[in-house]
Parts: sequence; C-alpha cells; structure tokens
Amino acid sequence: MQCQMTPRDSKHEPRYPNAIREYRLAAGLGQGQLGAAVGRSRATVSGWERGLSFPRGIVLLRLAKRLNTLAESLYYDIYAAEQYFD
Repeated sequence: MQCQMTPRDSKHEPRYPNAIREYRLAAGLGQGQLGAAVGRSRATVSGWERGLSFPRGIVLLRLAKRLNTLAESLYYDIYAAEQYFD
C-alpha cells in the first residue's frame, strides 16, 4: 500500500512537533479511527497532529502501540531538542 504525504499548511508553529500524522497515514487510518482506537475523539487526534496538544500517559502508549511504533518515535523533536528540558 502506498500513501502520499501531503504538506501541512499551518499559520502557527507547532508547540509539540510530531510525526503522528505520518504514522497514521502509513497505517491507513483516519483521524476518527485512530481516536476511537485510543479512546479519544477525532478532534483530539487533529490537535495532536497539529502540535496543539500532547497525548500523555497511557494514551501515548496506546497511540504508539496502535501505530506500531515507540512513543519516542512519535515525538522525536521533543526528545531530541534540549529546549524542552530546560
């Protein structure tokens, strides 16, 4: 299965840069489907993808499991950038 990545046009700088959208598309899931799988709404998933909010605790672990990756992989910039640890 091949999926085409579309650029995200946004008027704001994401607070939490992430790769959730790319993993979701690669898994062939819609935002609503992913939200239902982790117990959250489509709007919540949209906020995560746009970097407006951050899934925490068990939800982050469920998200990573459903997308067949590690939690660290979803938020590579947060774990790699020292600015988040000041």
